[in-house]
Amino acid sequence: MSILRAVIRSTAVGALRARTWAEERVYDSDMTPLSQALYGGPAKPYIVVYTDTDDLNPVTGIGDVYSGERRELNLVLEIGVASSVTDPSGKNTIVFAATDEGMEWACEVICAQSLAALVGDSSSQWGNLFKTMVQKIRKIYSRRGGMASSGVRYAARRLTLSCEPMWDLAPGRVPEATHPLNQFIILSRANPGLSEVDVAGIVESFLPTAPVPDWRLAQNMLGITDRAAEVLVVPGLPMAWPVDPNEQPAPLDDLEYPMDVELSKTDLTGVISPNVMIPDPPIQP
Repeated sequence: MSILRAVIRSTAVGALRARTWAEERVYDSDMTPLSQALYGGPAKPYIVVYTDTDDLNPVTGIGDVYSGERRELNLVLEIGVASSVTDPSGKNTIVFAATDEGMEWACEVICAQSLAALVGDSSSQWGNLFKTMVQKIRKIYSRRGGMASSGVRYAARRLTLSCEPMWDLAPGRVPEATHPLNQFIILSRANPGLSEVDVAGIVESFLPTAPVPDWRLAQNMLGITDRAAEVLVVPGLPMAWPVDPNEQPAPLDDLEYPMDVELSKTDLTGVISPNVMIPDPPIQP
């Protein structure tokens, strides 16, 4: 739906790194670096962060596509204990550990540590950024890991946070320096090991650098056509923008009252109560 989904996912990774028993073994979607980190030695705890679903409902108008209030973004943490071995083809393969009492405790502790890292750690720059981008957490789902056909239960847990993210940027809006997306770029550049790709560069190239007029930004935010924007202007008032590209709009202070708009009781018959007084136009000094 937008780049905001990927940014929130990477921000969660940053908030979780080195804040749980999984230590630095926290990854964005990809299991490949995880298999390398788990290679050799005993099974170790890990976290992989996904964004499975991102729904916007209900959509009552085309401009709702930028709404955060009606958006439900599911941020998923796959928490488990595993090791990595080399298969006959020479590829590293993750082997999930069969659970026992100690591994169950490890999964439970990491779940609690993960929630604390995302929402309860005021000293974390990544955590504070995550709370800025995620306005609400509407629901949290916690499910046990899968079970093999032999009946062996894995040491794994799936934690899902149903989030209401911040509003998305409308096309043409240049975010201010304090905007969360710019803060994400700064933090990502200061922590280059956060991702396998240049996430800061991707976000920076996505953001507009040339501002558009306020009326055009409002039109983009509402998702309306030029013609629809024109008919919204009250007759007799100046256009919010020049009809002729070379023409400058008249300053509001130079307009003479009452212009060409005159309202009377007869104009509003059946619209307002007869007991409502319609004031006369103000007296010009």
